[in-house]
Amino acid sequence: MKRRAYILFVFVFMLQALVSAQQTPITSQYLTNGLVINPAYAGTRGALSANISYRKQWARIVGAPQFQNLSLHSPVNKKEKVALGLVAEYVTYGVTKDVGIYGFYAYNVHLGGGKLSMGAKGGVDFSNINYNDLKFPDGNPPDPLLMNNSKYPPLPNFGVGFYYYTDKFFAGLSVPSILTYQSDELDESKVSPNFRMFKTYFSAGVLLRFTDAFKVKPSMLLRYSMSEPLEIDLNANFIIADLVWIGGSYRIAEKAAVALLDLQVTPQLKIGYSYDYQLGHLTNYTSGTHEVSLRYEFEFSVSATSPRYF
Repeated sequence: MKRRAYILFVFVFMLQALVSAQQTPITSQYLTNGLVINPAYAGTRGALSANISYRKQWARIVGAPQFQNLSLHSPVNKKEKVALGLVAEYVTYGVTKDVGIYGFYAYNVHLGGGKLSMGAKGGVDFSNINYNDLKFPDGNPPDPLLMNNSKYPPLPNFGVGFYYYTDKFFAGLSVPSILTYQSDELDESKVSPNFRMFKTYFSAGVLLRFTDAFKVKPSMLLRYSMSEPLEIDLNANFIIADLVWIGGSYRIAEKAAVALLDLQVTPQLKIGYSYDYQLGHLTNYTSGTHEVSLRYEFEFSVSATSPRYF
C-alpha cells in the first residue's frame, strides 16, 4: 500500500512538472528574500546581498519536495539605479531533480517618496528523472518507458516584475515564469503558450512603528492564474529592537499556518526559520514543513544606510 501511495505521489508531481514547468515554488522565506518571487527586488537592499535557503516540504512523506536556493544581488554603483543578480535553485521531488540558473537585471527610479524598481530575469531549467528509483509492487515497471534516466534539454524561461518601496510601504507585481512547457507523445518538452497557466504575484505590506524598539510589519501575497483558485498569504511580523522578528502567516488555499522566527545577529547577518503546519487533508500524513535561511549583506561595498525592513 505504501509503495502504491509512493508511485501515485511521484506521478502526480511528474505530471505537474511536465505540464507547467517551471513554475516558481512558493516558500515561506520570501519575506526575507523577495527575489524568489519578483525580479524587480534585485538591488533594493542597497548592498551586495547573499541569501541561502533550504526547505523540506511535508516531512515524513516519501519523495516530498525539497528546495535549495542560493541568490546574490546588488546595485552596481553608488547611485543604485542599476542592479544585477544571480539565482541558482535545486529542487527534488519523487525521482525528479531540477536545477535552475537565472540572471537578473533591475533599473529603479525615484517616484514620489520612494523608488520604483523594474526588473527582468532570464535563465534555464535542467530536469532529470531517474526511473530506476521508482518502486513497483511486483518489482517490474508496467511500461518500458519507465526505465533508466530521462534527461530533458535545457528549458529557457524568463520573468518580469515591478517593485515600489519607501521606508514605510512596499508593493510588488510580477510574473516570475512566463513560458510554460508541455510534454508530447515522444516525452519531449515543447513551449506551450497557455495563458491560463500564467501565475501573477502581487505583494504589499506596511511598517507600523509604535516605538523605536517595537514595530509591526503586516503584509500579504496574492498568487493568481486562470487555471487555479486564488491563493492568498496573510503575514505579520513583530520586530523587537531590530534584533528579533517573530511572526506568522496563514496560507489560505493550502490551509497552512506558518510560524516565523528571524534573528538579526549583526547588522549584516540575518538567520531565519519557518515551520508550516498543515491544517487540510495532509494533516495526518506529515509533521509539517521546515525552512531555514541565512542572509548576509556586505554593507561596506555600497552605500547602505538605515535598516531595510522590506
